[in-house]
Amino acid sequence: MCEEQKSGVGVQPRGRDENVTPFTPVSSTQNASPAALFPPGRVALIGAGSFGRFCIEAYRRSDDISVVAVADPLLAGSSPEGYPEIRIQPDWRTLLEDPLVEAIHLAAPPAVRAEVALPALLAGKAVLCEKPLALSLEDADRMVRLAAETGSALGVDYVMRHHPAFKLLSLLSSSRLFGSPRTISLQNFAQSLTPDHWMWNTSISGGIFVEHGVHFFDAYGQIVGAPTSVSGTAPSREAVQATVRYTGGAIGIYYHEFAFEPEIERAHAVVMFDLGRIEIDGWIPERMTGKALAPLAELQRYIQHLNLPVRFWQEAGATHFEVHFADRQEAYQLAVVDGMRDLITSHRDPNRAATVSAQDARDSLALALAAREATETRTVVKLTS
Repeated sequence: MCEEQKSGVGVQPRGRDENVTPFTPVSSTQNASPAALFPPGRVALIGAGSFGRFCIEAYRRSDDISVVAVADPLLAGSSPEGYPEIRIQPDWRTLLEDPLVEAIHLAAPPAVRAEVALPALLAGKAVLCEKPLALSLEDADRMVRLAAETGSALGVDYVMRHHPAFKLLSLLSSSRLFGSPRTISLQNFAQSLTPDHWMWNTSISGGIFVEHGVHFFDAYGQIVGAPTSVSGTAPSREAVQATVRYTGGAIGIYYHEFAFEPEIERAHAVVMFDLGRIEIDGWIPERMTGKALAPLAELQRYIQHLNLPVRFWQEAGATHFEVHFADRQEAYQLAVVDGMRDLITSHRDPNRAATVSAQDARDSLALALAAREATETRTVVKLTS
């Protein structure tokens, strides 16, 4: 999803084995959201466009995160729709001086990431950036270094990493029941954007790979390791494709096209392993299916510890599973909240490893920039760790 208006700053399985015992969900810490914050987190939002308002609503629905201030020079003096008690300030710098503010959620366009994040980190604030972390590796490296020097937490709102589908994907990949990952194929047919949308201005957005593709490079990179090279094409202004080779020999093929009505947009990913496959429907996942050449009892043993309504069955010599996830909008909001909880928890305890680290954000940006370079130069770009 491209945040549309950032501010100025179910199928029934066939042949199911009726002898399979229905899955009974049990609670588990493996799939649990980050623990609620105590004391509650106090967040200032920079950028009050449509996505900023979406984040305000997400935090409002939580019991442990409150939005205490908002800044946006284009909307100064007004209030976010539905929140008359919040007065939007013109200058984000005033938020850095506010002792009530513990964390900054930076929802302004990518071009201002470093400009805002660096002084915020220096002021001792935790900083959660919308993707990407920055528009250049130079800026990203400066941000990562300063976060380490100051002890301020720095992260990116990679919501897919906080979604149960990707937690399950990571778990199943590490189980080795599916064998080794060989090929990732992602097709993302996204909603069309107006000709004057800021996404098309690469000096502001970084382009499709940088502003949007980083989500997928990060999420799927967790199961295949570091990239070694990337090539790319751009069939049109609205479409790009990258082919990524990873250590260990896996290949990732990522296609994005922003050309469709919202009613028909679709994202679908297939991850092929040596001994099975996993498919995910929706960029915020709505459904996940899989099959493996593994005993049903073994697959159940790995999945049943998660608090998910999974169905299992056997067919044609393979073990299948299927799971549907919560309403997409609700899941999206929950992932935003979990991302901020994760950031603030790591900010309060620097010895705790964050789910999405600053280095993760930097590395996915490096791949996105390399994919853009490969597309523009029509060459294969090598990556170094």
